[in-house]
Amino acid sequence: MVNYLKPYIETRYEEAEPDSCPRKSAAMRICDYLKDPSGSKRVDYYKACTELLRKPEARRLALYLPLSTLEAAPREFIDVYRDAWYELLYVYDVRENFHFGDCFEVDARPEEGLQRVSKSAHLTPWLLKNSYISAYELQTIIEGASRRNNYIMLQSFKDVMTYCVEQKLIKQKDRIEKIREILCYLPNRTRQEPLYVSESRKKWLDEKGQSFVALTPCAKLEGPFSDNLHIIMPRLEEIASSLEPEKVVLVNGSLIKGYASVNSDIDPYLLDDLLVVGKYYPGSPEGIHIYYDSVWLGGPKAQERMEIARRAVVARYKDIDEFARRRCIERLESDLLLYRLLHKGFARFYNWKGNGIPKEMDGDCPFYDDEYRKIATMLFAKYVWL
Repeated sequence: MVNYLKPYIETRYEEAEPDSCPRKSAAMRICDYLKDPSGSKRVDYYKACTELLRKPEARRLALYLPLSTLEAAPREFIDVYRDAWYELLYVYDVRENFHFGDCFEVDARPEEGLQRVSKSAHLTPWLLKNSYISAYELQTIIEGASRRNNYIMLQSFKDVMTYCVEQKLIKQKDRIEKIREILCYLPNRTRQEPLYVSESRKKWLDEKGQSFVALTPCAKLEGPFSDNLHIIMPRLEEIASSLEPEKVVLVNGSLIKGYASVNSDIDPYLLDDLLVVGKYYPGSPEGIHIYYDSVWLGGPKAQERMEIARRAVVARYKDIDEFARRRCIERLESDLLLYRLLHKGFARFYNWKGNGIPKEMDGDCPFYDDEYRKIATMLFAKYVWL
C-alpha cells in the first residue's frame, strides 16, 4: 500500500464547508452550471461569478470565463465583469504563457526580453459583440493608451482590430480609420526566436511533433486529479518502493492532472531538497504549485512526516505580504490552467484543430475555445486561491 497524500488544493476544497467558505460555495455553483447548463442553475452561475470577480485576487477569472456565457448575462454581472476587464487591461503577461508556452531558456532569450501582452485586450471582440463596451469606448481607451505611450496595450489592441472589422463589430468607418491611424505605426506580431537551440529545446520540439496517446483517456481534467491516480498507481508504487523509509517526494505534472501521454515523464521532487533554501523553498511564489498541486508520496514510515511537513509548508503561505500573495495565486493559475493544459494537453486530449481566430490574437491555440475555458474556469474557481 502506497503512502500518499492527495494534492493539497483538493484536500482543502473537500474539507471546506460551503456555508463558511464563500469560495467553495461560489465554485460549486459555477461548476454545477458548466457541467449541466440548465436554466435553473443559470442565475446561481452569474451570481457566483459576480461574487468572485468582485474580489481583487479572483479578477483574473475574467480571462477564462466561457465566451458564450457573456451573451445575455444579467446587468450586475456585466458591470462587474467590465470593471475586471478594465483593470486587467493594465496587466501584462508573457505572451507565450497564453500560447504554446515556448518561452526559451533564460540565457537564450532575445535581448529585448519575452513579448508581453494585455490578454484582456484580446477579449475585445466579444465585449463589442455583446455590448459590454461600445466602439466609442474602445476608441477612447486606445487614445488614452496612445497618449501614455502604452505600447503593450496598443499592440494588444492592434492584434484584434482586423478581426473586429471583419466581424463587423465596429461599423462606423470614421471610427475604424481613427483607431487604425493610432495603431498603424506598430509592427505586426512576429515569432521570437531563441538565441541558440539547446538540447532540451530540441527534445521539447521533438515531443511536440509526436503522436499523442492519452494515458488516462477518461481523465477528469477539471479535477479532482486524485480520481486519475488509479491509472498511474503502478508508477507511484515503483517510486515509493525505491524510497528510504522516511523519505518523501512530491509528484507533479501532466501525469497527475490527467492529460499525459503514455510516454510522459514523472516529475518528482525530493522534499529534503525542496526544504533547502533555494528557488522552490516553502513560502516562495515560485514553488507553491509544487507544494499545493502535487501528490505527496512517502516511504513505508513517512506517513506522519508527510502530514506534519505539509501542514508546516502550508502555514508558510499564510503569512506572506500582498505582493507575494498575488504572485502565488498567479503561479497556481499558470500551473493549473496554462502550463501543459493550454499549451498542449487540451488540444491533444480533445483533438483540437482550431476555431478560426486569427494568429495575431494567438488563435492557433485553444485559449478561445469554450470547452477549454469551461475546464479553466472550474479549475480557477475550485483551486486558484490561498
